[in-house]
Amino acid sequence: MCGIVASCRCPSLSQHLQHGLDAIKHRGPDGSGTWVSQDGSIGLGHCRLSINDLSPLGAQPIHNADSIHAVVNGEIYDFDRLRDICASEHGYRFTGHSDSELVVALYQIHGAPGLFEHLRGEFAFVLVDQRPGSQRVIAVRDRFGIKPLVWTTVGDRVVLAAEAKALKPLGWQPEWDVQSITDSGWLVDERTVFKNVQSVKPGHWMEITDGRGIQMHQYWDADFPDKTIVETRTIEEMVQGVRERLINAVRLRMRADVPIGVYLSGGIDSSAIAGIVTHLARTENVKIGSDKATQVACFSVQFPEASGYDESDIADRTANWLGIEIHRHNADEQRLADDFVDAAYHNEQHHMDLNSVAKFALSSLPQQQGLKVVLTGEGSDEHFGGYAFLTHQYLYEPDLAMPNILADDTKLRGDRAEMSHSIEARTPFLDHSLTEYVNSLPPSTKLSAPRRAIVEKWILREAVRPFVTDEVYRRRKRLLTREAVEELGFVDYAVVEAALESAFGETPDQVAFRTLNYTGGWVAIGQRLGVKKATVEESNWSWV
Repeated sequence: MCGIVASCRCPSLSQHLQHGLDAIKHRGPDGSGTWVSQDGSIGLGHCRLSINDLSPLGAQPIHNADSIHAVVNGEIYDFDRLRDICASEHGYRFTGHSDSELVVALYQIHGAPGLFEHLRGEFAFVLVDQRPGSQRVIAVRDRFGIKPLVWTTVGDRVVLAAEAKALKPLGWQPEWDVQSITDSGWLVDERTVFKNVQSVKPGHWMEITDGRGIQMHQYWDADFPDKTIVETRTIEEMVQGVRERLINAVRLRMRADVPIGVYLSGGIDSSAIAGIVTHLARTENVKIGSDKATQVACFSVQFPEASGYDESDIADRTANWLGIEIHRHNADEQRLADDFVDAAYHNEQHHMDLNSVAKFALSSLPQQQGLKVVLTGEGSDEHFGGYAFLTHQYLYEPDLAMPNILADDTKLRGDRAEMSHSIEARTPFLDHSLTEYVNSLPPSTKLSAPRRAIVEKWILREAVRPFVTDEVYRRRKRLLTREAVEELGFVDYAVVEAALESAFGETPDQVAFRTLNYTGGWVAIGQRLGVKKATVEESNWSWV
């Protein structure tokens, strides 16, 4: 995990690249380096956070004898096996022992887009191919856009970087993109909050040549099977399939030459990651990063008890059950206020809520404990149906793949929060092999099992059952309590209570099920926005 900058055709390029690196040195405080082509037309810059191969041989930019150069941000997993294949089957000669050097090796062997199918992990990189007859620059972003990569043009020059602030020394003058801010383009497409600055889209790569200019290509997209084809796998087989792939995703992310920690909250996602890490370390002797790590170090946020958001007591009980140490950050009002500006600056976008500010503050804890890498539970909600306010979308059409079950894109902010404190975040739930398997499951398995009531992330709960406490396994996001429903002011709880009895089972009442979804949506919106309780006089009607 590092900071990268690149530019084409810029006077005094080496100096400007270094100034760009200085602007993002929080991403890589362990060293920096630049490279400029002999004709001065192309340059690469890199600031290093040393994770794998801590020796000088792991420094970047990376070069090989065949005139290929690159700067790589992020991690390529399973790299020991891939390096062996490149060396033994293709005769490639590596100079160091880092995962980043694989990018150059795989490109020379397979070209682009051929190398992308071999890359597993979270990454962004810029590669310069100066070989005669194949001269080009390519810029690539991982499948989910976990690692940032933005670009713009300055005159006839293309400039790229991990963060927009690094573009200023290369001639970019920032302006607000008001239209992008207004219609949330910064969240849903390649635009940013800055005019004419775009992100390389997840699963895409940019190709720059003299003859064709700038071209964008897509190399990966999520794929979902036809839900009208009846599923032949049993529930047990699907649960085991999720479990095996999640364990493997965690195992791969425990490989590092430095110690590794885990973010732990009271939810099932981070608890599962902590549980699997502990399981692998104790039962399979998998190293938790480097040899120096003897146990899992977990990091948690503690909110004021009166806020209603504090889950630190559950995190404490999980840590005790696993027998691991936990370090806590107190996110009170003053700390959130103190970190608000810095969090916005590093994220380079406005806050949708204060979660990003709390995450920014939390990321200081691993740094204080001497850690550079943490595993997180991000990405689970998107894949396993964890957003209660989207549950109603499962009613749009039946899940015919599982006729006995009720019918049932992420743009991450995590990376920049951690990198502001020189911490690399690894996200096992966003392992593309796991994702592709989960996408192949009948949608309703994410919310329920045959003849069961709706439970968010049902198949995930079953898959990680051996690795979490009973408390976390059974914990539910309870929306339809009497208190919550009555706070709406226009729904009779007796109707909801009756619907809870008839909406599930072998012969579910679809009207009752729809009633629960509507009411749950209103409760979610009301609680999030603090909507005032309605009265009969105000509405002149009662829905149920």
